[in-house]
Amino acid sequence: MPKILVVEDTADTREILHLYLTREGFDVSIAADGGEGLYMALANHPDLIVTDITMPKMDGVQMIKQIRNEPELALTPIIAMTAYGKGFCEDAIEAGATDTIQKPFEFGPFIAQVRSLLKGS
Repeated sequence: MPKILVVEDTADTREILHLYLTREGFDVSIAADGGEGLYMALANHPDLIVTDITMPKMDGVQMIKQIRNEPELALTPIIAMTAYGKGFCEDAIEAGATDTIQKPFEFGPFIAQVRSLLKGS
Protein backbone atom coordinates (compact mmCIF):
# COMPACT_ATOMS: atom_id res chain seq x y z
CA MET A 1 0.00 0.00 0.00
CA PRO A 2 1.65 3.29 -1.10
CA LYS A 3 2.37 5.79 1.68
CA ILE A 4 1.27 9.38 1.10
CA LEU A 5 2.15 12.32 3.32
CA VAL A 6 -0.31 15.24 3.20
CA VAL A 7 1.09 18.56 4.47
CA GLU A 8 -1.67 21.17 4.82
CA ASP A 9 -2.29 23.89 7.41
CA THR A 10 -6.09 24.06 6.91
CA ALA A 11 -7.67 21.37 9.06
CA ASP A 12 -10.73 20.84 6.84
CA THR A 13 -8.62 20.38 3.70
CA ARG A 14 -6.25 18.07 5.57
CA GLU A 15 -9.12 15.89 6.76
CA ILE A 16 -10.83 15.76 3.36
CA LEU A 17 -7.60 14.72 1.64
CA HIS A 18 -6.96 12.12 4.34
CA LEU A 19 -10.46 10.71 3.95
CA TYR A 20 -10.46 10.53 0.15
CA LEU A 21 -6.92 9.20 -0.20
CA THR A 22 -7.57 6.56 2.48
CA ARG A 23 -10.75 5.50 0.63
CA GLU A 24 -8.63 5.07 -2.50
CA GLY A 25 -6.44 2.57 -0.64
CA PHE A 26 -3.47 4.70 0.34
CA ASP A 27 -1.72 4.74 3.72
CA VAL A 28 -2.03 8.45 4.58
CA SER A 29 -0.15 10.50 7.17
CA ILE A 30 -0.91 14.17 7.80
CA ALA A 31 1.14 17.15 8.94
CA ALA A 32 -0.05 20.67 9.74
CA ASP A 33 2.96 22.69 8.48
CA GLY A 34 6.21 22.37 6.56
CA GLY A 35 8.35 21.74 9.64
CA GLU A 36 6.16 18.88 10.77
CA GLY A 37 5.97 17.63 7.18
CA LEU A 38 9.76 17.60 6.85
CA TYR A 39 10.10 15.69 10.12
CA MET A 40 7.47 13.14 9.07
CA ALA A 41 8.99 12.73 5.59
CA LEU A 42 12.40 12.02 7.11
CA ALA A 43 10.93 9.58 9.64
CA ASN A 44 8.50 7.72 7.35
CA HIS A 45 9.91 7.96 3.80
CA PRO A 46 6.54 8.32 2.02
CA ASP A 47 6.08 7.22 -1.58
CA LEU A 48 4.48 10.58 -2.43
CA ILE A 49 4.08 13.95 -0.72
CA VAL A 50 1.13 16.30 -1.28
CA THR A 51 1.81 19.72 0.19
CA ASP A 52 0.22 23.12 0.39
CA ILE A 53 2.57 25.92 -0.60
CA THR A 54 1.45 28.74 1.70
CA MET A 55 1.69 27.67 5.36
CA PRO A 56 2.86 29.21 8.63
CA LYS A 57 6.17 28.31 10.29
CA MET A 58 7.74 26.67 7.22
CA ASP A 59 6.05 27.05 3.84
CA GLY A 60 5.84 24.33 1.23
CA VAL A 61 8.60 25.78 -0.96
CA GLN A 62 11.11 25.72 1.91
CA MET A 63 10.04 22.21 2.87
CA ILE A 64 10.44 21.00 -0.73
CA LYS A 65 13.95 22.50 -0.94
CA GLN A 66 14.97 20.73 2.26
CA ILE A 67 13.45 17.42 1.15
CA ARG A 68 15.34 17.61 -2.15
CA ASN A 69 18.59 17.96 -0.17
CA GLU A 70 17.96 14.65 1.62
CA PRO A 71 19.41 11.75 -0.44
CA GLU A 72 16.77 9.25 0.69
CA LEU A 73 13.93 11.64 -0.30
CA ALA A 74 15.46 13.41 -3.30
CA LEU A 75 13.42 11.43 -5.84
CA THR A 76 10.14 11.28 -3.89
CA PRO A 77 7.33 12.71 -6.05
CA ILE A 78 5.83 15.91 -4.63
CA ILE A 79 2.55 17.55 -5.62
CA ALA A 80 2.35 21.18 -4.50
CA MET A 81 -1.12 22.72 -4.02
CA THR A 82 -2.08 26.37 -3.95
CA ALA A 83 -5.08 28.65 -4.26
CA TYR A 84 -2.85 31.65 -4.99
CA GLY A 85 -2.03 31.28 -8.68
CA LYS A 86 0.63 30.27 -11.16
CA GLY A 87 3.48 32.26 -9.60
CA PHE A 88 3.30 30.11 -6.48
CA CYS A 89 3.23 26.96 -8.64
CA GLU A 90 6.33 28.13 -10.52
CA ASP A 91 8.13 28.73 -7.20
CA ALA A 92 7.26 25.19 -6.09
CA ILE A 93 8.52 23.66 -9.36
CA GLU A 94 11.76 25.64 -9.09
CA ALA A 95 12.17 24.32 -5.53
CA GLY A 96 11.81 20.74 -6.77
CA ALA A 97 8.10 19.87 -6.80
CA THR A 98 7.25 17.19 -9.35
CA ASP A 99 3.85 18.66 -10.21
CA THR A 100 1.34 21.26 -9.00
CA ILE A 101 -2.40 21.57 -8.66
CA GLN A 102 -4.59 24.64 -8.22
CA LYS A 103 -7.15 24.69 -5.40
CA PRO A 104 -10.02 24.09 -5.49
CA PHE A 105 -9.63 20.96 -7.60
CA GLU A 106 -11.73 18.03 -8.74
CA PHE A 107 -10.91 14.89 -6.82
CA GLY A 108 -11.01 12.51 -9.84
CA PRO A 109 -8.22 14.24 -11.80
CA PHE A 110 -6.23 14.66 -8.56
CA ILE A 111 -6.34 10.90 -7.87
CA ALA A 112 -5.29 10.24 -11.48
CA GLN A 113 -2.35 12.61 -10.94
CA VAL A 114 -1.41 10.80 -7.70
CA ARG A 115 -1.59 7.36 -9.33
CA SER A 116 0.43 8.53 -12.34
CA LEU A 117 3.23 9.90 -10.15
CA LEU A 118 3.30 6.75 -8.03
CA LYS A 119 3.68 4.60 -11.18
CA GLY A 120 6.61 6.73 -12.30
CA SER A 121 8.47 6.65 -8.99
